[in-house]
Amino acid sequence: MNKLNKAILVLSCITTFSYASDVLSVVNGHKVTTEVAPKNFKTLSKDMQKKIINRLIDKRIASDYALKQDIVNTEEFEKVLKHVLSIEEGEKKPDAKKGLLSFLKNKKTIKGYTKEQLYSKKGLLAFDFLVNKYAKNLEIPLKEQKEYYKQNKYKYDTPATKELLSIVVKDKKTALMIIKKLSSTKDILQEFSNLAKKYSLAPSASQNGYFGKIATYELNYTLRPAIKDLKRSEFTKKPVKTEFGYQIFYVLNDIPEFNSKFDLVKTKVKNEMMEKRVKQWAMDTIAKLRQNAKIKIVYNR
Repeated sequence: MNKLNKAILVLSCITTFSYASDVLSVVNGHKVTTEVAPKNFKTLSKDMQKKIINRLIDKRIASDYALKQDIVNTEEFEKVLKHVLSIEEGEKKPDAKKGLLSFLKNKKTIKGYTKEQLYSKKGLLAFDFLVNKYAKNLEIPLKEQKEYYKQNKYKYDTPATKELLSIVVKDKKTALMIIKKLSSTKDILQEFSNLAKKYSLAPSASQNGYFGKIATYELNYTLRPAIKDLKRSEFTKKPVKTEFGYQIFYVLNDIPEFNSKFDLVKTKVKNEMMEKRVKQWAMDTIAKLRQNAKIKIVYNR
């Protein structure tokens, strides 16, 4: 399945199951049990259990709907379902005329799955196919894409950023000694890493003094004058006094500002819009089905 489909799949299959069969709810006359709940369901808080039960109700509703659609009769669906269930070579094969769904319909178990778990697997996969079908048929007018980009331009712009290493020491004398060592070496990065491990008081010492990325405009009044004009592979030639002690910084990366244009990010914009709309379609579809469903929550511990 493609990345978009993975991103918008709001009803992903649960991979660990509890084999106790306590009834959690009844949806349109069908029991939803702990067979399709997380294995640690009974140890969770009541609030978490309530959320899981409601999610399982949504999954049952989605499965019931999806398994009534024509998409489950396609060769592609049967091929993927067979792969998902990983039917072993030694097992009885499905009758080609009746199809895989017919083969599975009356089986109580297959490779450790109970009948309810099998139904959930089939149903959620079918709903995933419906979601993917909707995504493939979705068209977003260029005008709407440009408007979305205009409203969210800040998300696609990148401010000028520094990626830094840092050494923190307690006194100025030690800081000056470190700067002297850095000034006399050919491989500044390697020397900085060694000195960070040896002298730095910061937790990042074991990571070669890695400080992280910070936008230039976010540098505070103490760091800005010392760092803003440094280029890649340069370091502060004077100790910087901060609340943590005396610091020396090394510029690992000097990332220039990127002021985006629609044509440069239009693919990203379109994918983001599609992801949101497809996810909303899935949620709206389930919400509408749920309004017409007969639901009774049974589990109350």
